[in-house]
This record gives sequence, structure tokens and C-alpha cells, in this order.
Amino acid sequence: MVSLREFRKYSGGEVIYLGDLKHQPYGARPRSEIVALTERAVSFLLDMGAEEIFIVCNTMAANALGSLRSRFNVPIYGITEWVKFYTPPKDRRIVVIGTRATIESGYYQRTLKAEGIPAPELALLIEEGHWDDDVVRAYLNSLLPEGSYVLVLGCTHYPVLIPVIRELRPEVEIVDPAEILFKHLRREGGEFFVHVYLTRENPKYEEFLVRLGYERDVFSLNFVPDY
Repeated sequence: MVSLREFRKYSGGEVIYLGDLKHQPYGARPRSEIVALTERAVSFLLDMGAEEIFIVCNTMAANALGSLRSRFNVPIYGITEWVKFYTPPKDRRIVVIGTRATIESGYYQRTLKAEGIPAPELALLIEEGHWDDDVVRAYLNSLLPEGSYVLVLGCTHYPVLIPVIRELRPEVEIVDPAEILFKHLRREGGEFFVHVYLTRENPKYEEFLVRLGYERDVFSLNFVPDY
């Protein structure tokens, strides 16, 4: 949902979003399970009427994008494809933080010659509301190297932490892949509205969306009990 804030800047129309809370965290799963769960998610979205698919999870895109395109005959875009529109600096170190599965895929290490640092608990901390408190500050302080470098946010949850990262590491240049990707994949459409489908009930999810900046009249929350 964090990445849809960037999508909304450059696109309009109706969006169908699946939050597979039942099977998270994907980043702790082996690649075969990630691929199977991602294929299931795409099938669900197509059944709900989606005409093109955006994989806005780095873990899913880094591990399953090729399999999806060989199986489904619809346009499919992955959040990892922002690298097509990015020119890596030649004289600066690049560090990527992401889930364990994203880092272990080696995608960013290959494409950007980056150093990968797994942050297995970070997405969950964000979902639990630790955006700017001592808990997430301590975690980031232990995770992020000191010095000047380019920091790629290899999970679409992480942009909510940009103010804290800038406070803790003021010399670091931060790259938000969603901002780069959706700026280049503009979509015309009407008024923005997102149909949110969750595979597990979460009474705090509406509060999470409002905190992200979504007005209550631009989204609907739906539960998929038999997913």
C-alpha cells in the first residue's frame, strides 16, 4: 500500500490491491513458495477484473517476475524494473536493504553492483506502527552503515522511514524505487479509487491506510476469508 502513494501521483482510475496478510512475511519463505504464492495472487487479481498487473513487492518481483510472464498473457510490471530508468553513480557505494528473500535473490547485487543488507524485521515493524519511535531508530542504527553512500529502499514499506533515515544518516542519498518506476509508467484514468482485499482480517488496517495518507472515501476494505 505504501507504493500506491507513488502510483497515485502519476495515475488515475480504479485499482485492485491484494494484501496477502495470511501468508506474510513472504521474505522469510523459500523461492518456490514465493513463486507459487505470487502466481496465486495474480490469478486472484485477474479473476477480479484486473487488466494489467503491478507487482509492488520487491520480494515477489525479484523472485517470480519471469515465471509470471511465462504463465500469464497480460502486461505484468515489477517494482524491481525501476532500475531500467536509473543511472547508478560510478563513484559512490550503493547499499540495498530489503527482505531476506530479496537480498538472497541477488537481483540488486547483479544489476546495480550493490551491497545487499537483509532487514528481516523491518517491514513488520512498520506494519506494527513503528515509523519514527525509539524501536525503529535502534533497528536502523544497527542496520545501516555509517558514511556517505546511496541507499536503495528494497522494500515498498520502507519509504515511510525516509525522515528517520535522513535524521540518522544525513550523508546518505536515498532512492525510492516506487517513485522512479511510477513516474515512468504513467496511467491515464478517472478518479483514483482502490479496492483493498485482505486475506486475513486486521482491525488496524484502516488506520494504517489513513496514516499513509489515504482519505476514507478513496478506498474500500474487503476480506477474502477463503483465500
